[in-house]
Amino acid sequence: MSQKEGRKRGKWLMSGLLVLLPLLFLTHCQSPQGKAANIALYSDRGADEDCIKATQNMFEWMGYTVELVKAGRINNDGLGNFKILCIPGGNMYQYAQDLSLEDKEKIKNFVRDGGGYIGICGGAYFAGEKVIWQGSQLPMTPLGIFPGTTKGPIDEIVPYPEYGMCKVNIVDTTHSITQSELDSAWILYYWGPVLIPNEDAGVTILGRYDKGNMEPAMIAFDYGEGRVFIIGTHPEFEEDSDRDGVTLQDTMINGVTYFGEDKLDDRGSDWDLMKKAVLWCLKK
Repeated sequence: MSQKEGRKRGKWLMSGLLVLLPLLFLTHCQSPQGKAANIALYSDRGADEDCIKATQNMFEWMGYTVELVKAGRINNDGLGNFKILCIPGGNMYQYAQDLSLEDKEKIKNFVRDGGGYIGICGGAYFAGEKVIWQGSQLPMTPLGIFPGTTKGPIDEIVPYPEYGMCKVNIVDTTHSITQSELDSAWILYYWGPVLIPNEDAGVTILGRYDKGNMEPAMIAFDYGEGRVFIIGTHPEFEEDSDRDGVTLQDTMINGVTYFGEDKLDDRGSDWDLMKKAVLWCLKK
C-alpha cells in the first residue's frame, strides 16, 4: 500500500470511528429494557423504609432507573431531570412538614408541565386537598394536586392498626391502566385512604374498595400537561414473593395470626398494573 493510500485509509477509519463512538455511547447509556425515563422516589423523613425498598425494586423490575430524592433536592434543584415523581407509603403529615409551600409548588409545576405523579398510600393521602385521619382533619397543608379528600384508615376494610389483603373492584375497563385487568384485584391494605373527589373534579375512578361504602381506591387524572395516579393500597408489596426485598411483620386479623409475607396471598402480582400506570403517566 502506498503512503497516499495509507493516509486515505486512515482518514476513512477515523471518520467511521467518529460516527460509531456516539452510537456506542448512546447505547451504553440507555437504561435496562431501553427505558429512558427516570423516576424520582421520595425517601426523606416519614417515608417508610420497606415501602421505599419495595417500590424501588418494582420500578427497577420494569426497567426504569430510580433515584432516591429528599426534600432538599426538590427545593434546590427541582425535578427537571425526571419524568415521574413517586411519593411512597409513609407519614403524610411528615411529608407536609418537610416539603415547604415552595417545594409543593415546584411539584405541581413539574406535573403541570408534563411530568407524572404516582402516590401510594401515604403519597395518596398527601395528594389530596384535605386529609382526614381517624375522623379528624389533620392540621397540615397537603400537596392538593388531587381535587378531593383523602380519608382513612377504614376499619371496615382492615381494622386499624392491623393490615391485610383487601379486594379492589375494577370499575373502569376502558382506561388504558385497567382495560386488561380482571374484574377485581387483591392488594395489601395498610391504613390507606379512600379517595373522595369533589363534584365535577374531572377524575377517573379506576377501582373501588369492596368493603365499607365501596369508596374509590384507585384514581387517575390529568393535571395540566401531566398525569396523576394515586392508589390507597400497597401494590408494591409482593406478599407471596421475595422479589420486592421485603418481609412484612406478623399481623393478626380476626383472631388469626399471619407470620410474615408468605402467609398473605395477593392472588397474583400487582406489578403489571403499576407498570401500566407508569406507562400511562409517561403517555406511552
